[in-house]
Amino acid sequence: MKSIQTKIVSLVIMGIIVSTVLIGGIGTIWVQRAMNRDSATIMNLTCGEKAQELNGILGRMEQSVEILSEYTINNLNSVSKLMNDEEYREEYTQDLSDLGLTIAKETQGAVAIYVRFNPDITTSKSGFFWVKDKKSGRFVETELTDFDKYDSEDIEHVGWYYTPIQSGKALWLPPYYNENIDVYMISYVIPVYKDDTLIGIVGMDIDFNYIMGEVDSIQVYDTGYAFLTDENSNIIYSKYDIEGAIVSTDEVKISEQPLRNGMHLAVTAPISEINRTSNYLVVSIIVLTILIMLIFIVITTVIAKTIVRPLKELTVAANEIANGNLDISFDCKSKDEVGILSDSLKETAKQLKIKIEYIRSLAYIDKLTGVKNNTAYLHDVMVINDTLKEKEEKFAVFVVDINGLKQINDTYGHGCGNDLIIATATLLVELFQNEHVYRIGGDEFAVIMKDVDAQMCRELIHAFVEKQGNTVGNIKVSAAIGSAVCDSDPDYDSVFHRADGEMYEMKQKMKEQGDTSVVVG
Repeated sequence: MKSIQTKIVSLVIMGIIVSTVLIGGIGTIWVQRAMNRDSATIMNLTCGEKAQELNGILGRMEQSVEILSEYTINNLNSVSKLMNDEEYREEYTQDLSDLGLTIAKETQGAVAIYVRFNPDITTSKSGFFWVKDKKSGRFVETELTDFDKYDSEDIEHVGWYYTPIQSGKALWLPPYYNENIDVYMISYVIPVYKDDTLIGIVGMDIDFNYIMGEVDSIQVYDTGYAFLTDENSNIIYSKYDIEGAIVSTDEVKISEQPLRNGMHLAVTAPISEINRTSNYLVVSIIVLTILIMLIFIVITTVIAKTIVRPLKELTVAANEIANGNLDISFDCKSKDEVGILSDSLKETAKQLKIKIEYIRSLAYIDKLTGVKNNTAYLHDVMVINDTLKEKEEKFAVFVVDINGLKQINDTYGHGCGNDLIIATATLLVELFQNEHVYRIGGDEFAVIMKDVDAQMCRELIHAFVEKQGNTVGNIKVSAAIGSAVCDSDPDYDSVFHRADGEMYEMKQKMKEQGDTSVVVG
């Protein structure tokens, strides 16, 4: 396969030789055709590049909604709890609202973000709705639409909810004017399901003026411009007063590229302007052909190398990013479209790394205590089981269960209960230092330690029991603890069950002695 450099040099040399031999009428025709091909290439490249930039903007908006959608699914305990536990629903909604606000602030062009729960399993006004205030530029939580007031067929008021649900998939809504927040917008909405049950929808509204501004900034030749169409080439938006469909004619040339939201980006320029250079060349080439032939061969070779070199570097970088290496370093000093593409690729890698690290942190850290959560625990247990299949592993498991959490919740409220959980986690972190501490249930913790023996386990348990005599804040912690050391066990579960049994025996003794967690003061 020939390289781009070879193709460019070969094409130019061939064209120059043909024009030299066929000076006159045939030469004139060739130059005109060559310029027409070049103009089509320029139009297509410009349109393709700008469509890629707009798709990048739309893609980042889709990514923002997808992150919130995944978080909505992964952090929902169960559909039943969402339906029946009002306190849980409020906490869950607030958690989603906080993340949604953060995402909206970080998404350029966003004017609103929302999560609306299915009114058939919750209430008619469940969820949240953040709207960007035009004056202050800040997002303000806005009253929710009451589904009980509108029929599902009322597209004007609740089509944004029922349309994506009926489609059964994520979709972009066409541009529309929202009178409630006085914004001309487009929306990206994802229906959310948990265990085959519709939970609701997650959506973001984008100021369509932002998209129009990006389109208006595109310039082709001197007087060419860009506009948006539907799939049938009907005008959706143009800075000029154009109605209906617009197609290429003898007077104008058009290039068109599809966008992620179903629209098409089109660029157009007058044929007379496109052919202006070719008409001049037809006259000039007759006199200067032989001299220019040699000059162009040298110049074309240099330019081709200049163009191909950064493209090769970008290709290597793109392959590294595709393979998961987001720390790839490349430096493109071009000040043209290749430089813009290079900057876009760098920013894409940077944003991907940020999003991946953020999602990982959400997936493996318990939000209340800051220790590892049950997801991280299950992952590490799987790794241990895989290791045990290949070789013996020296490790110990500690199981900790808080005493009296329900009583404190019932007596002092869940705020105090949370303080007790946090206090217990604090004691465990102080005792086990950098070891793996996990919160695996509401009042249950686990610790996995490597390279320990039974004697060290007993010493650590004794130290933990001693620490329970101290108060953390206004909480005196009481918790049962048990341990077990891996001793040729076939899998992790067998070690855990022995530790859990030891913990249960201690818990029964503490219960008989009336030893429980208390709120001091």
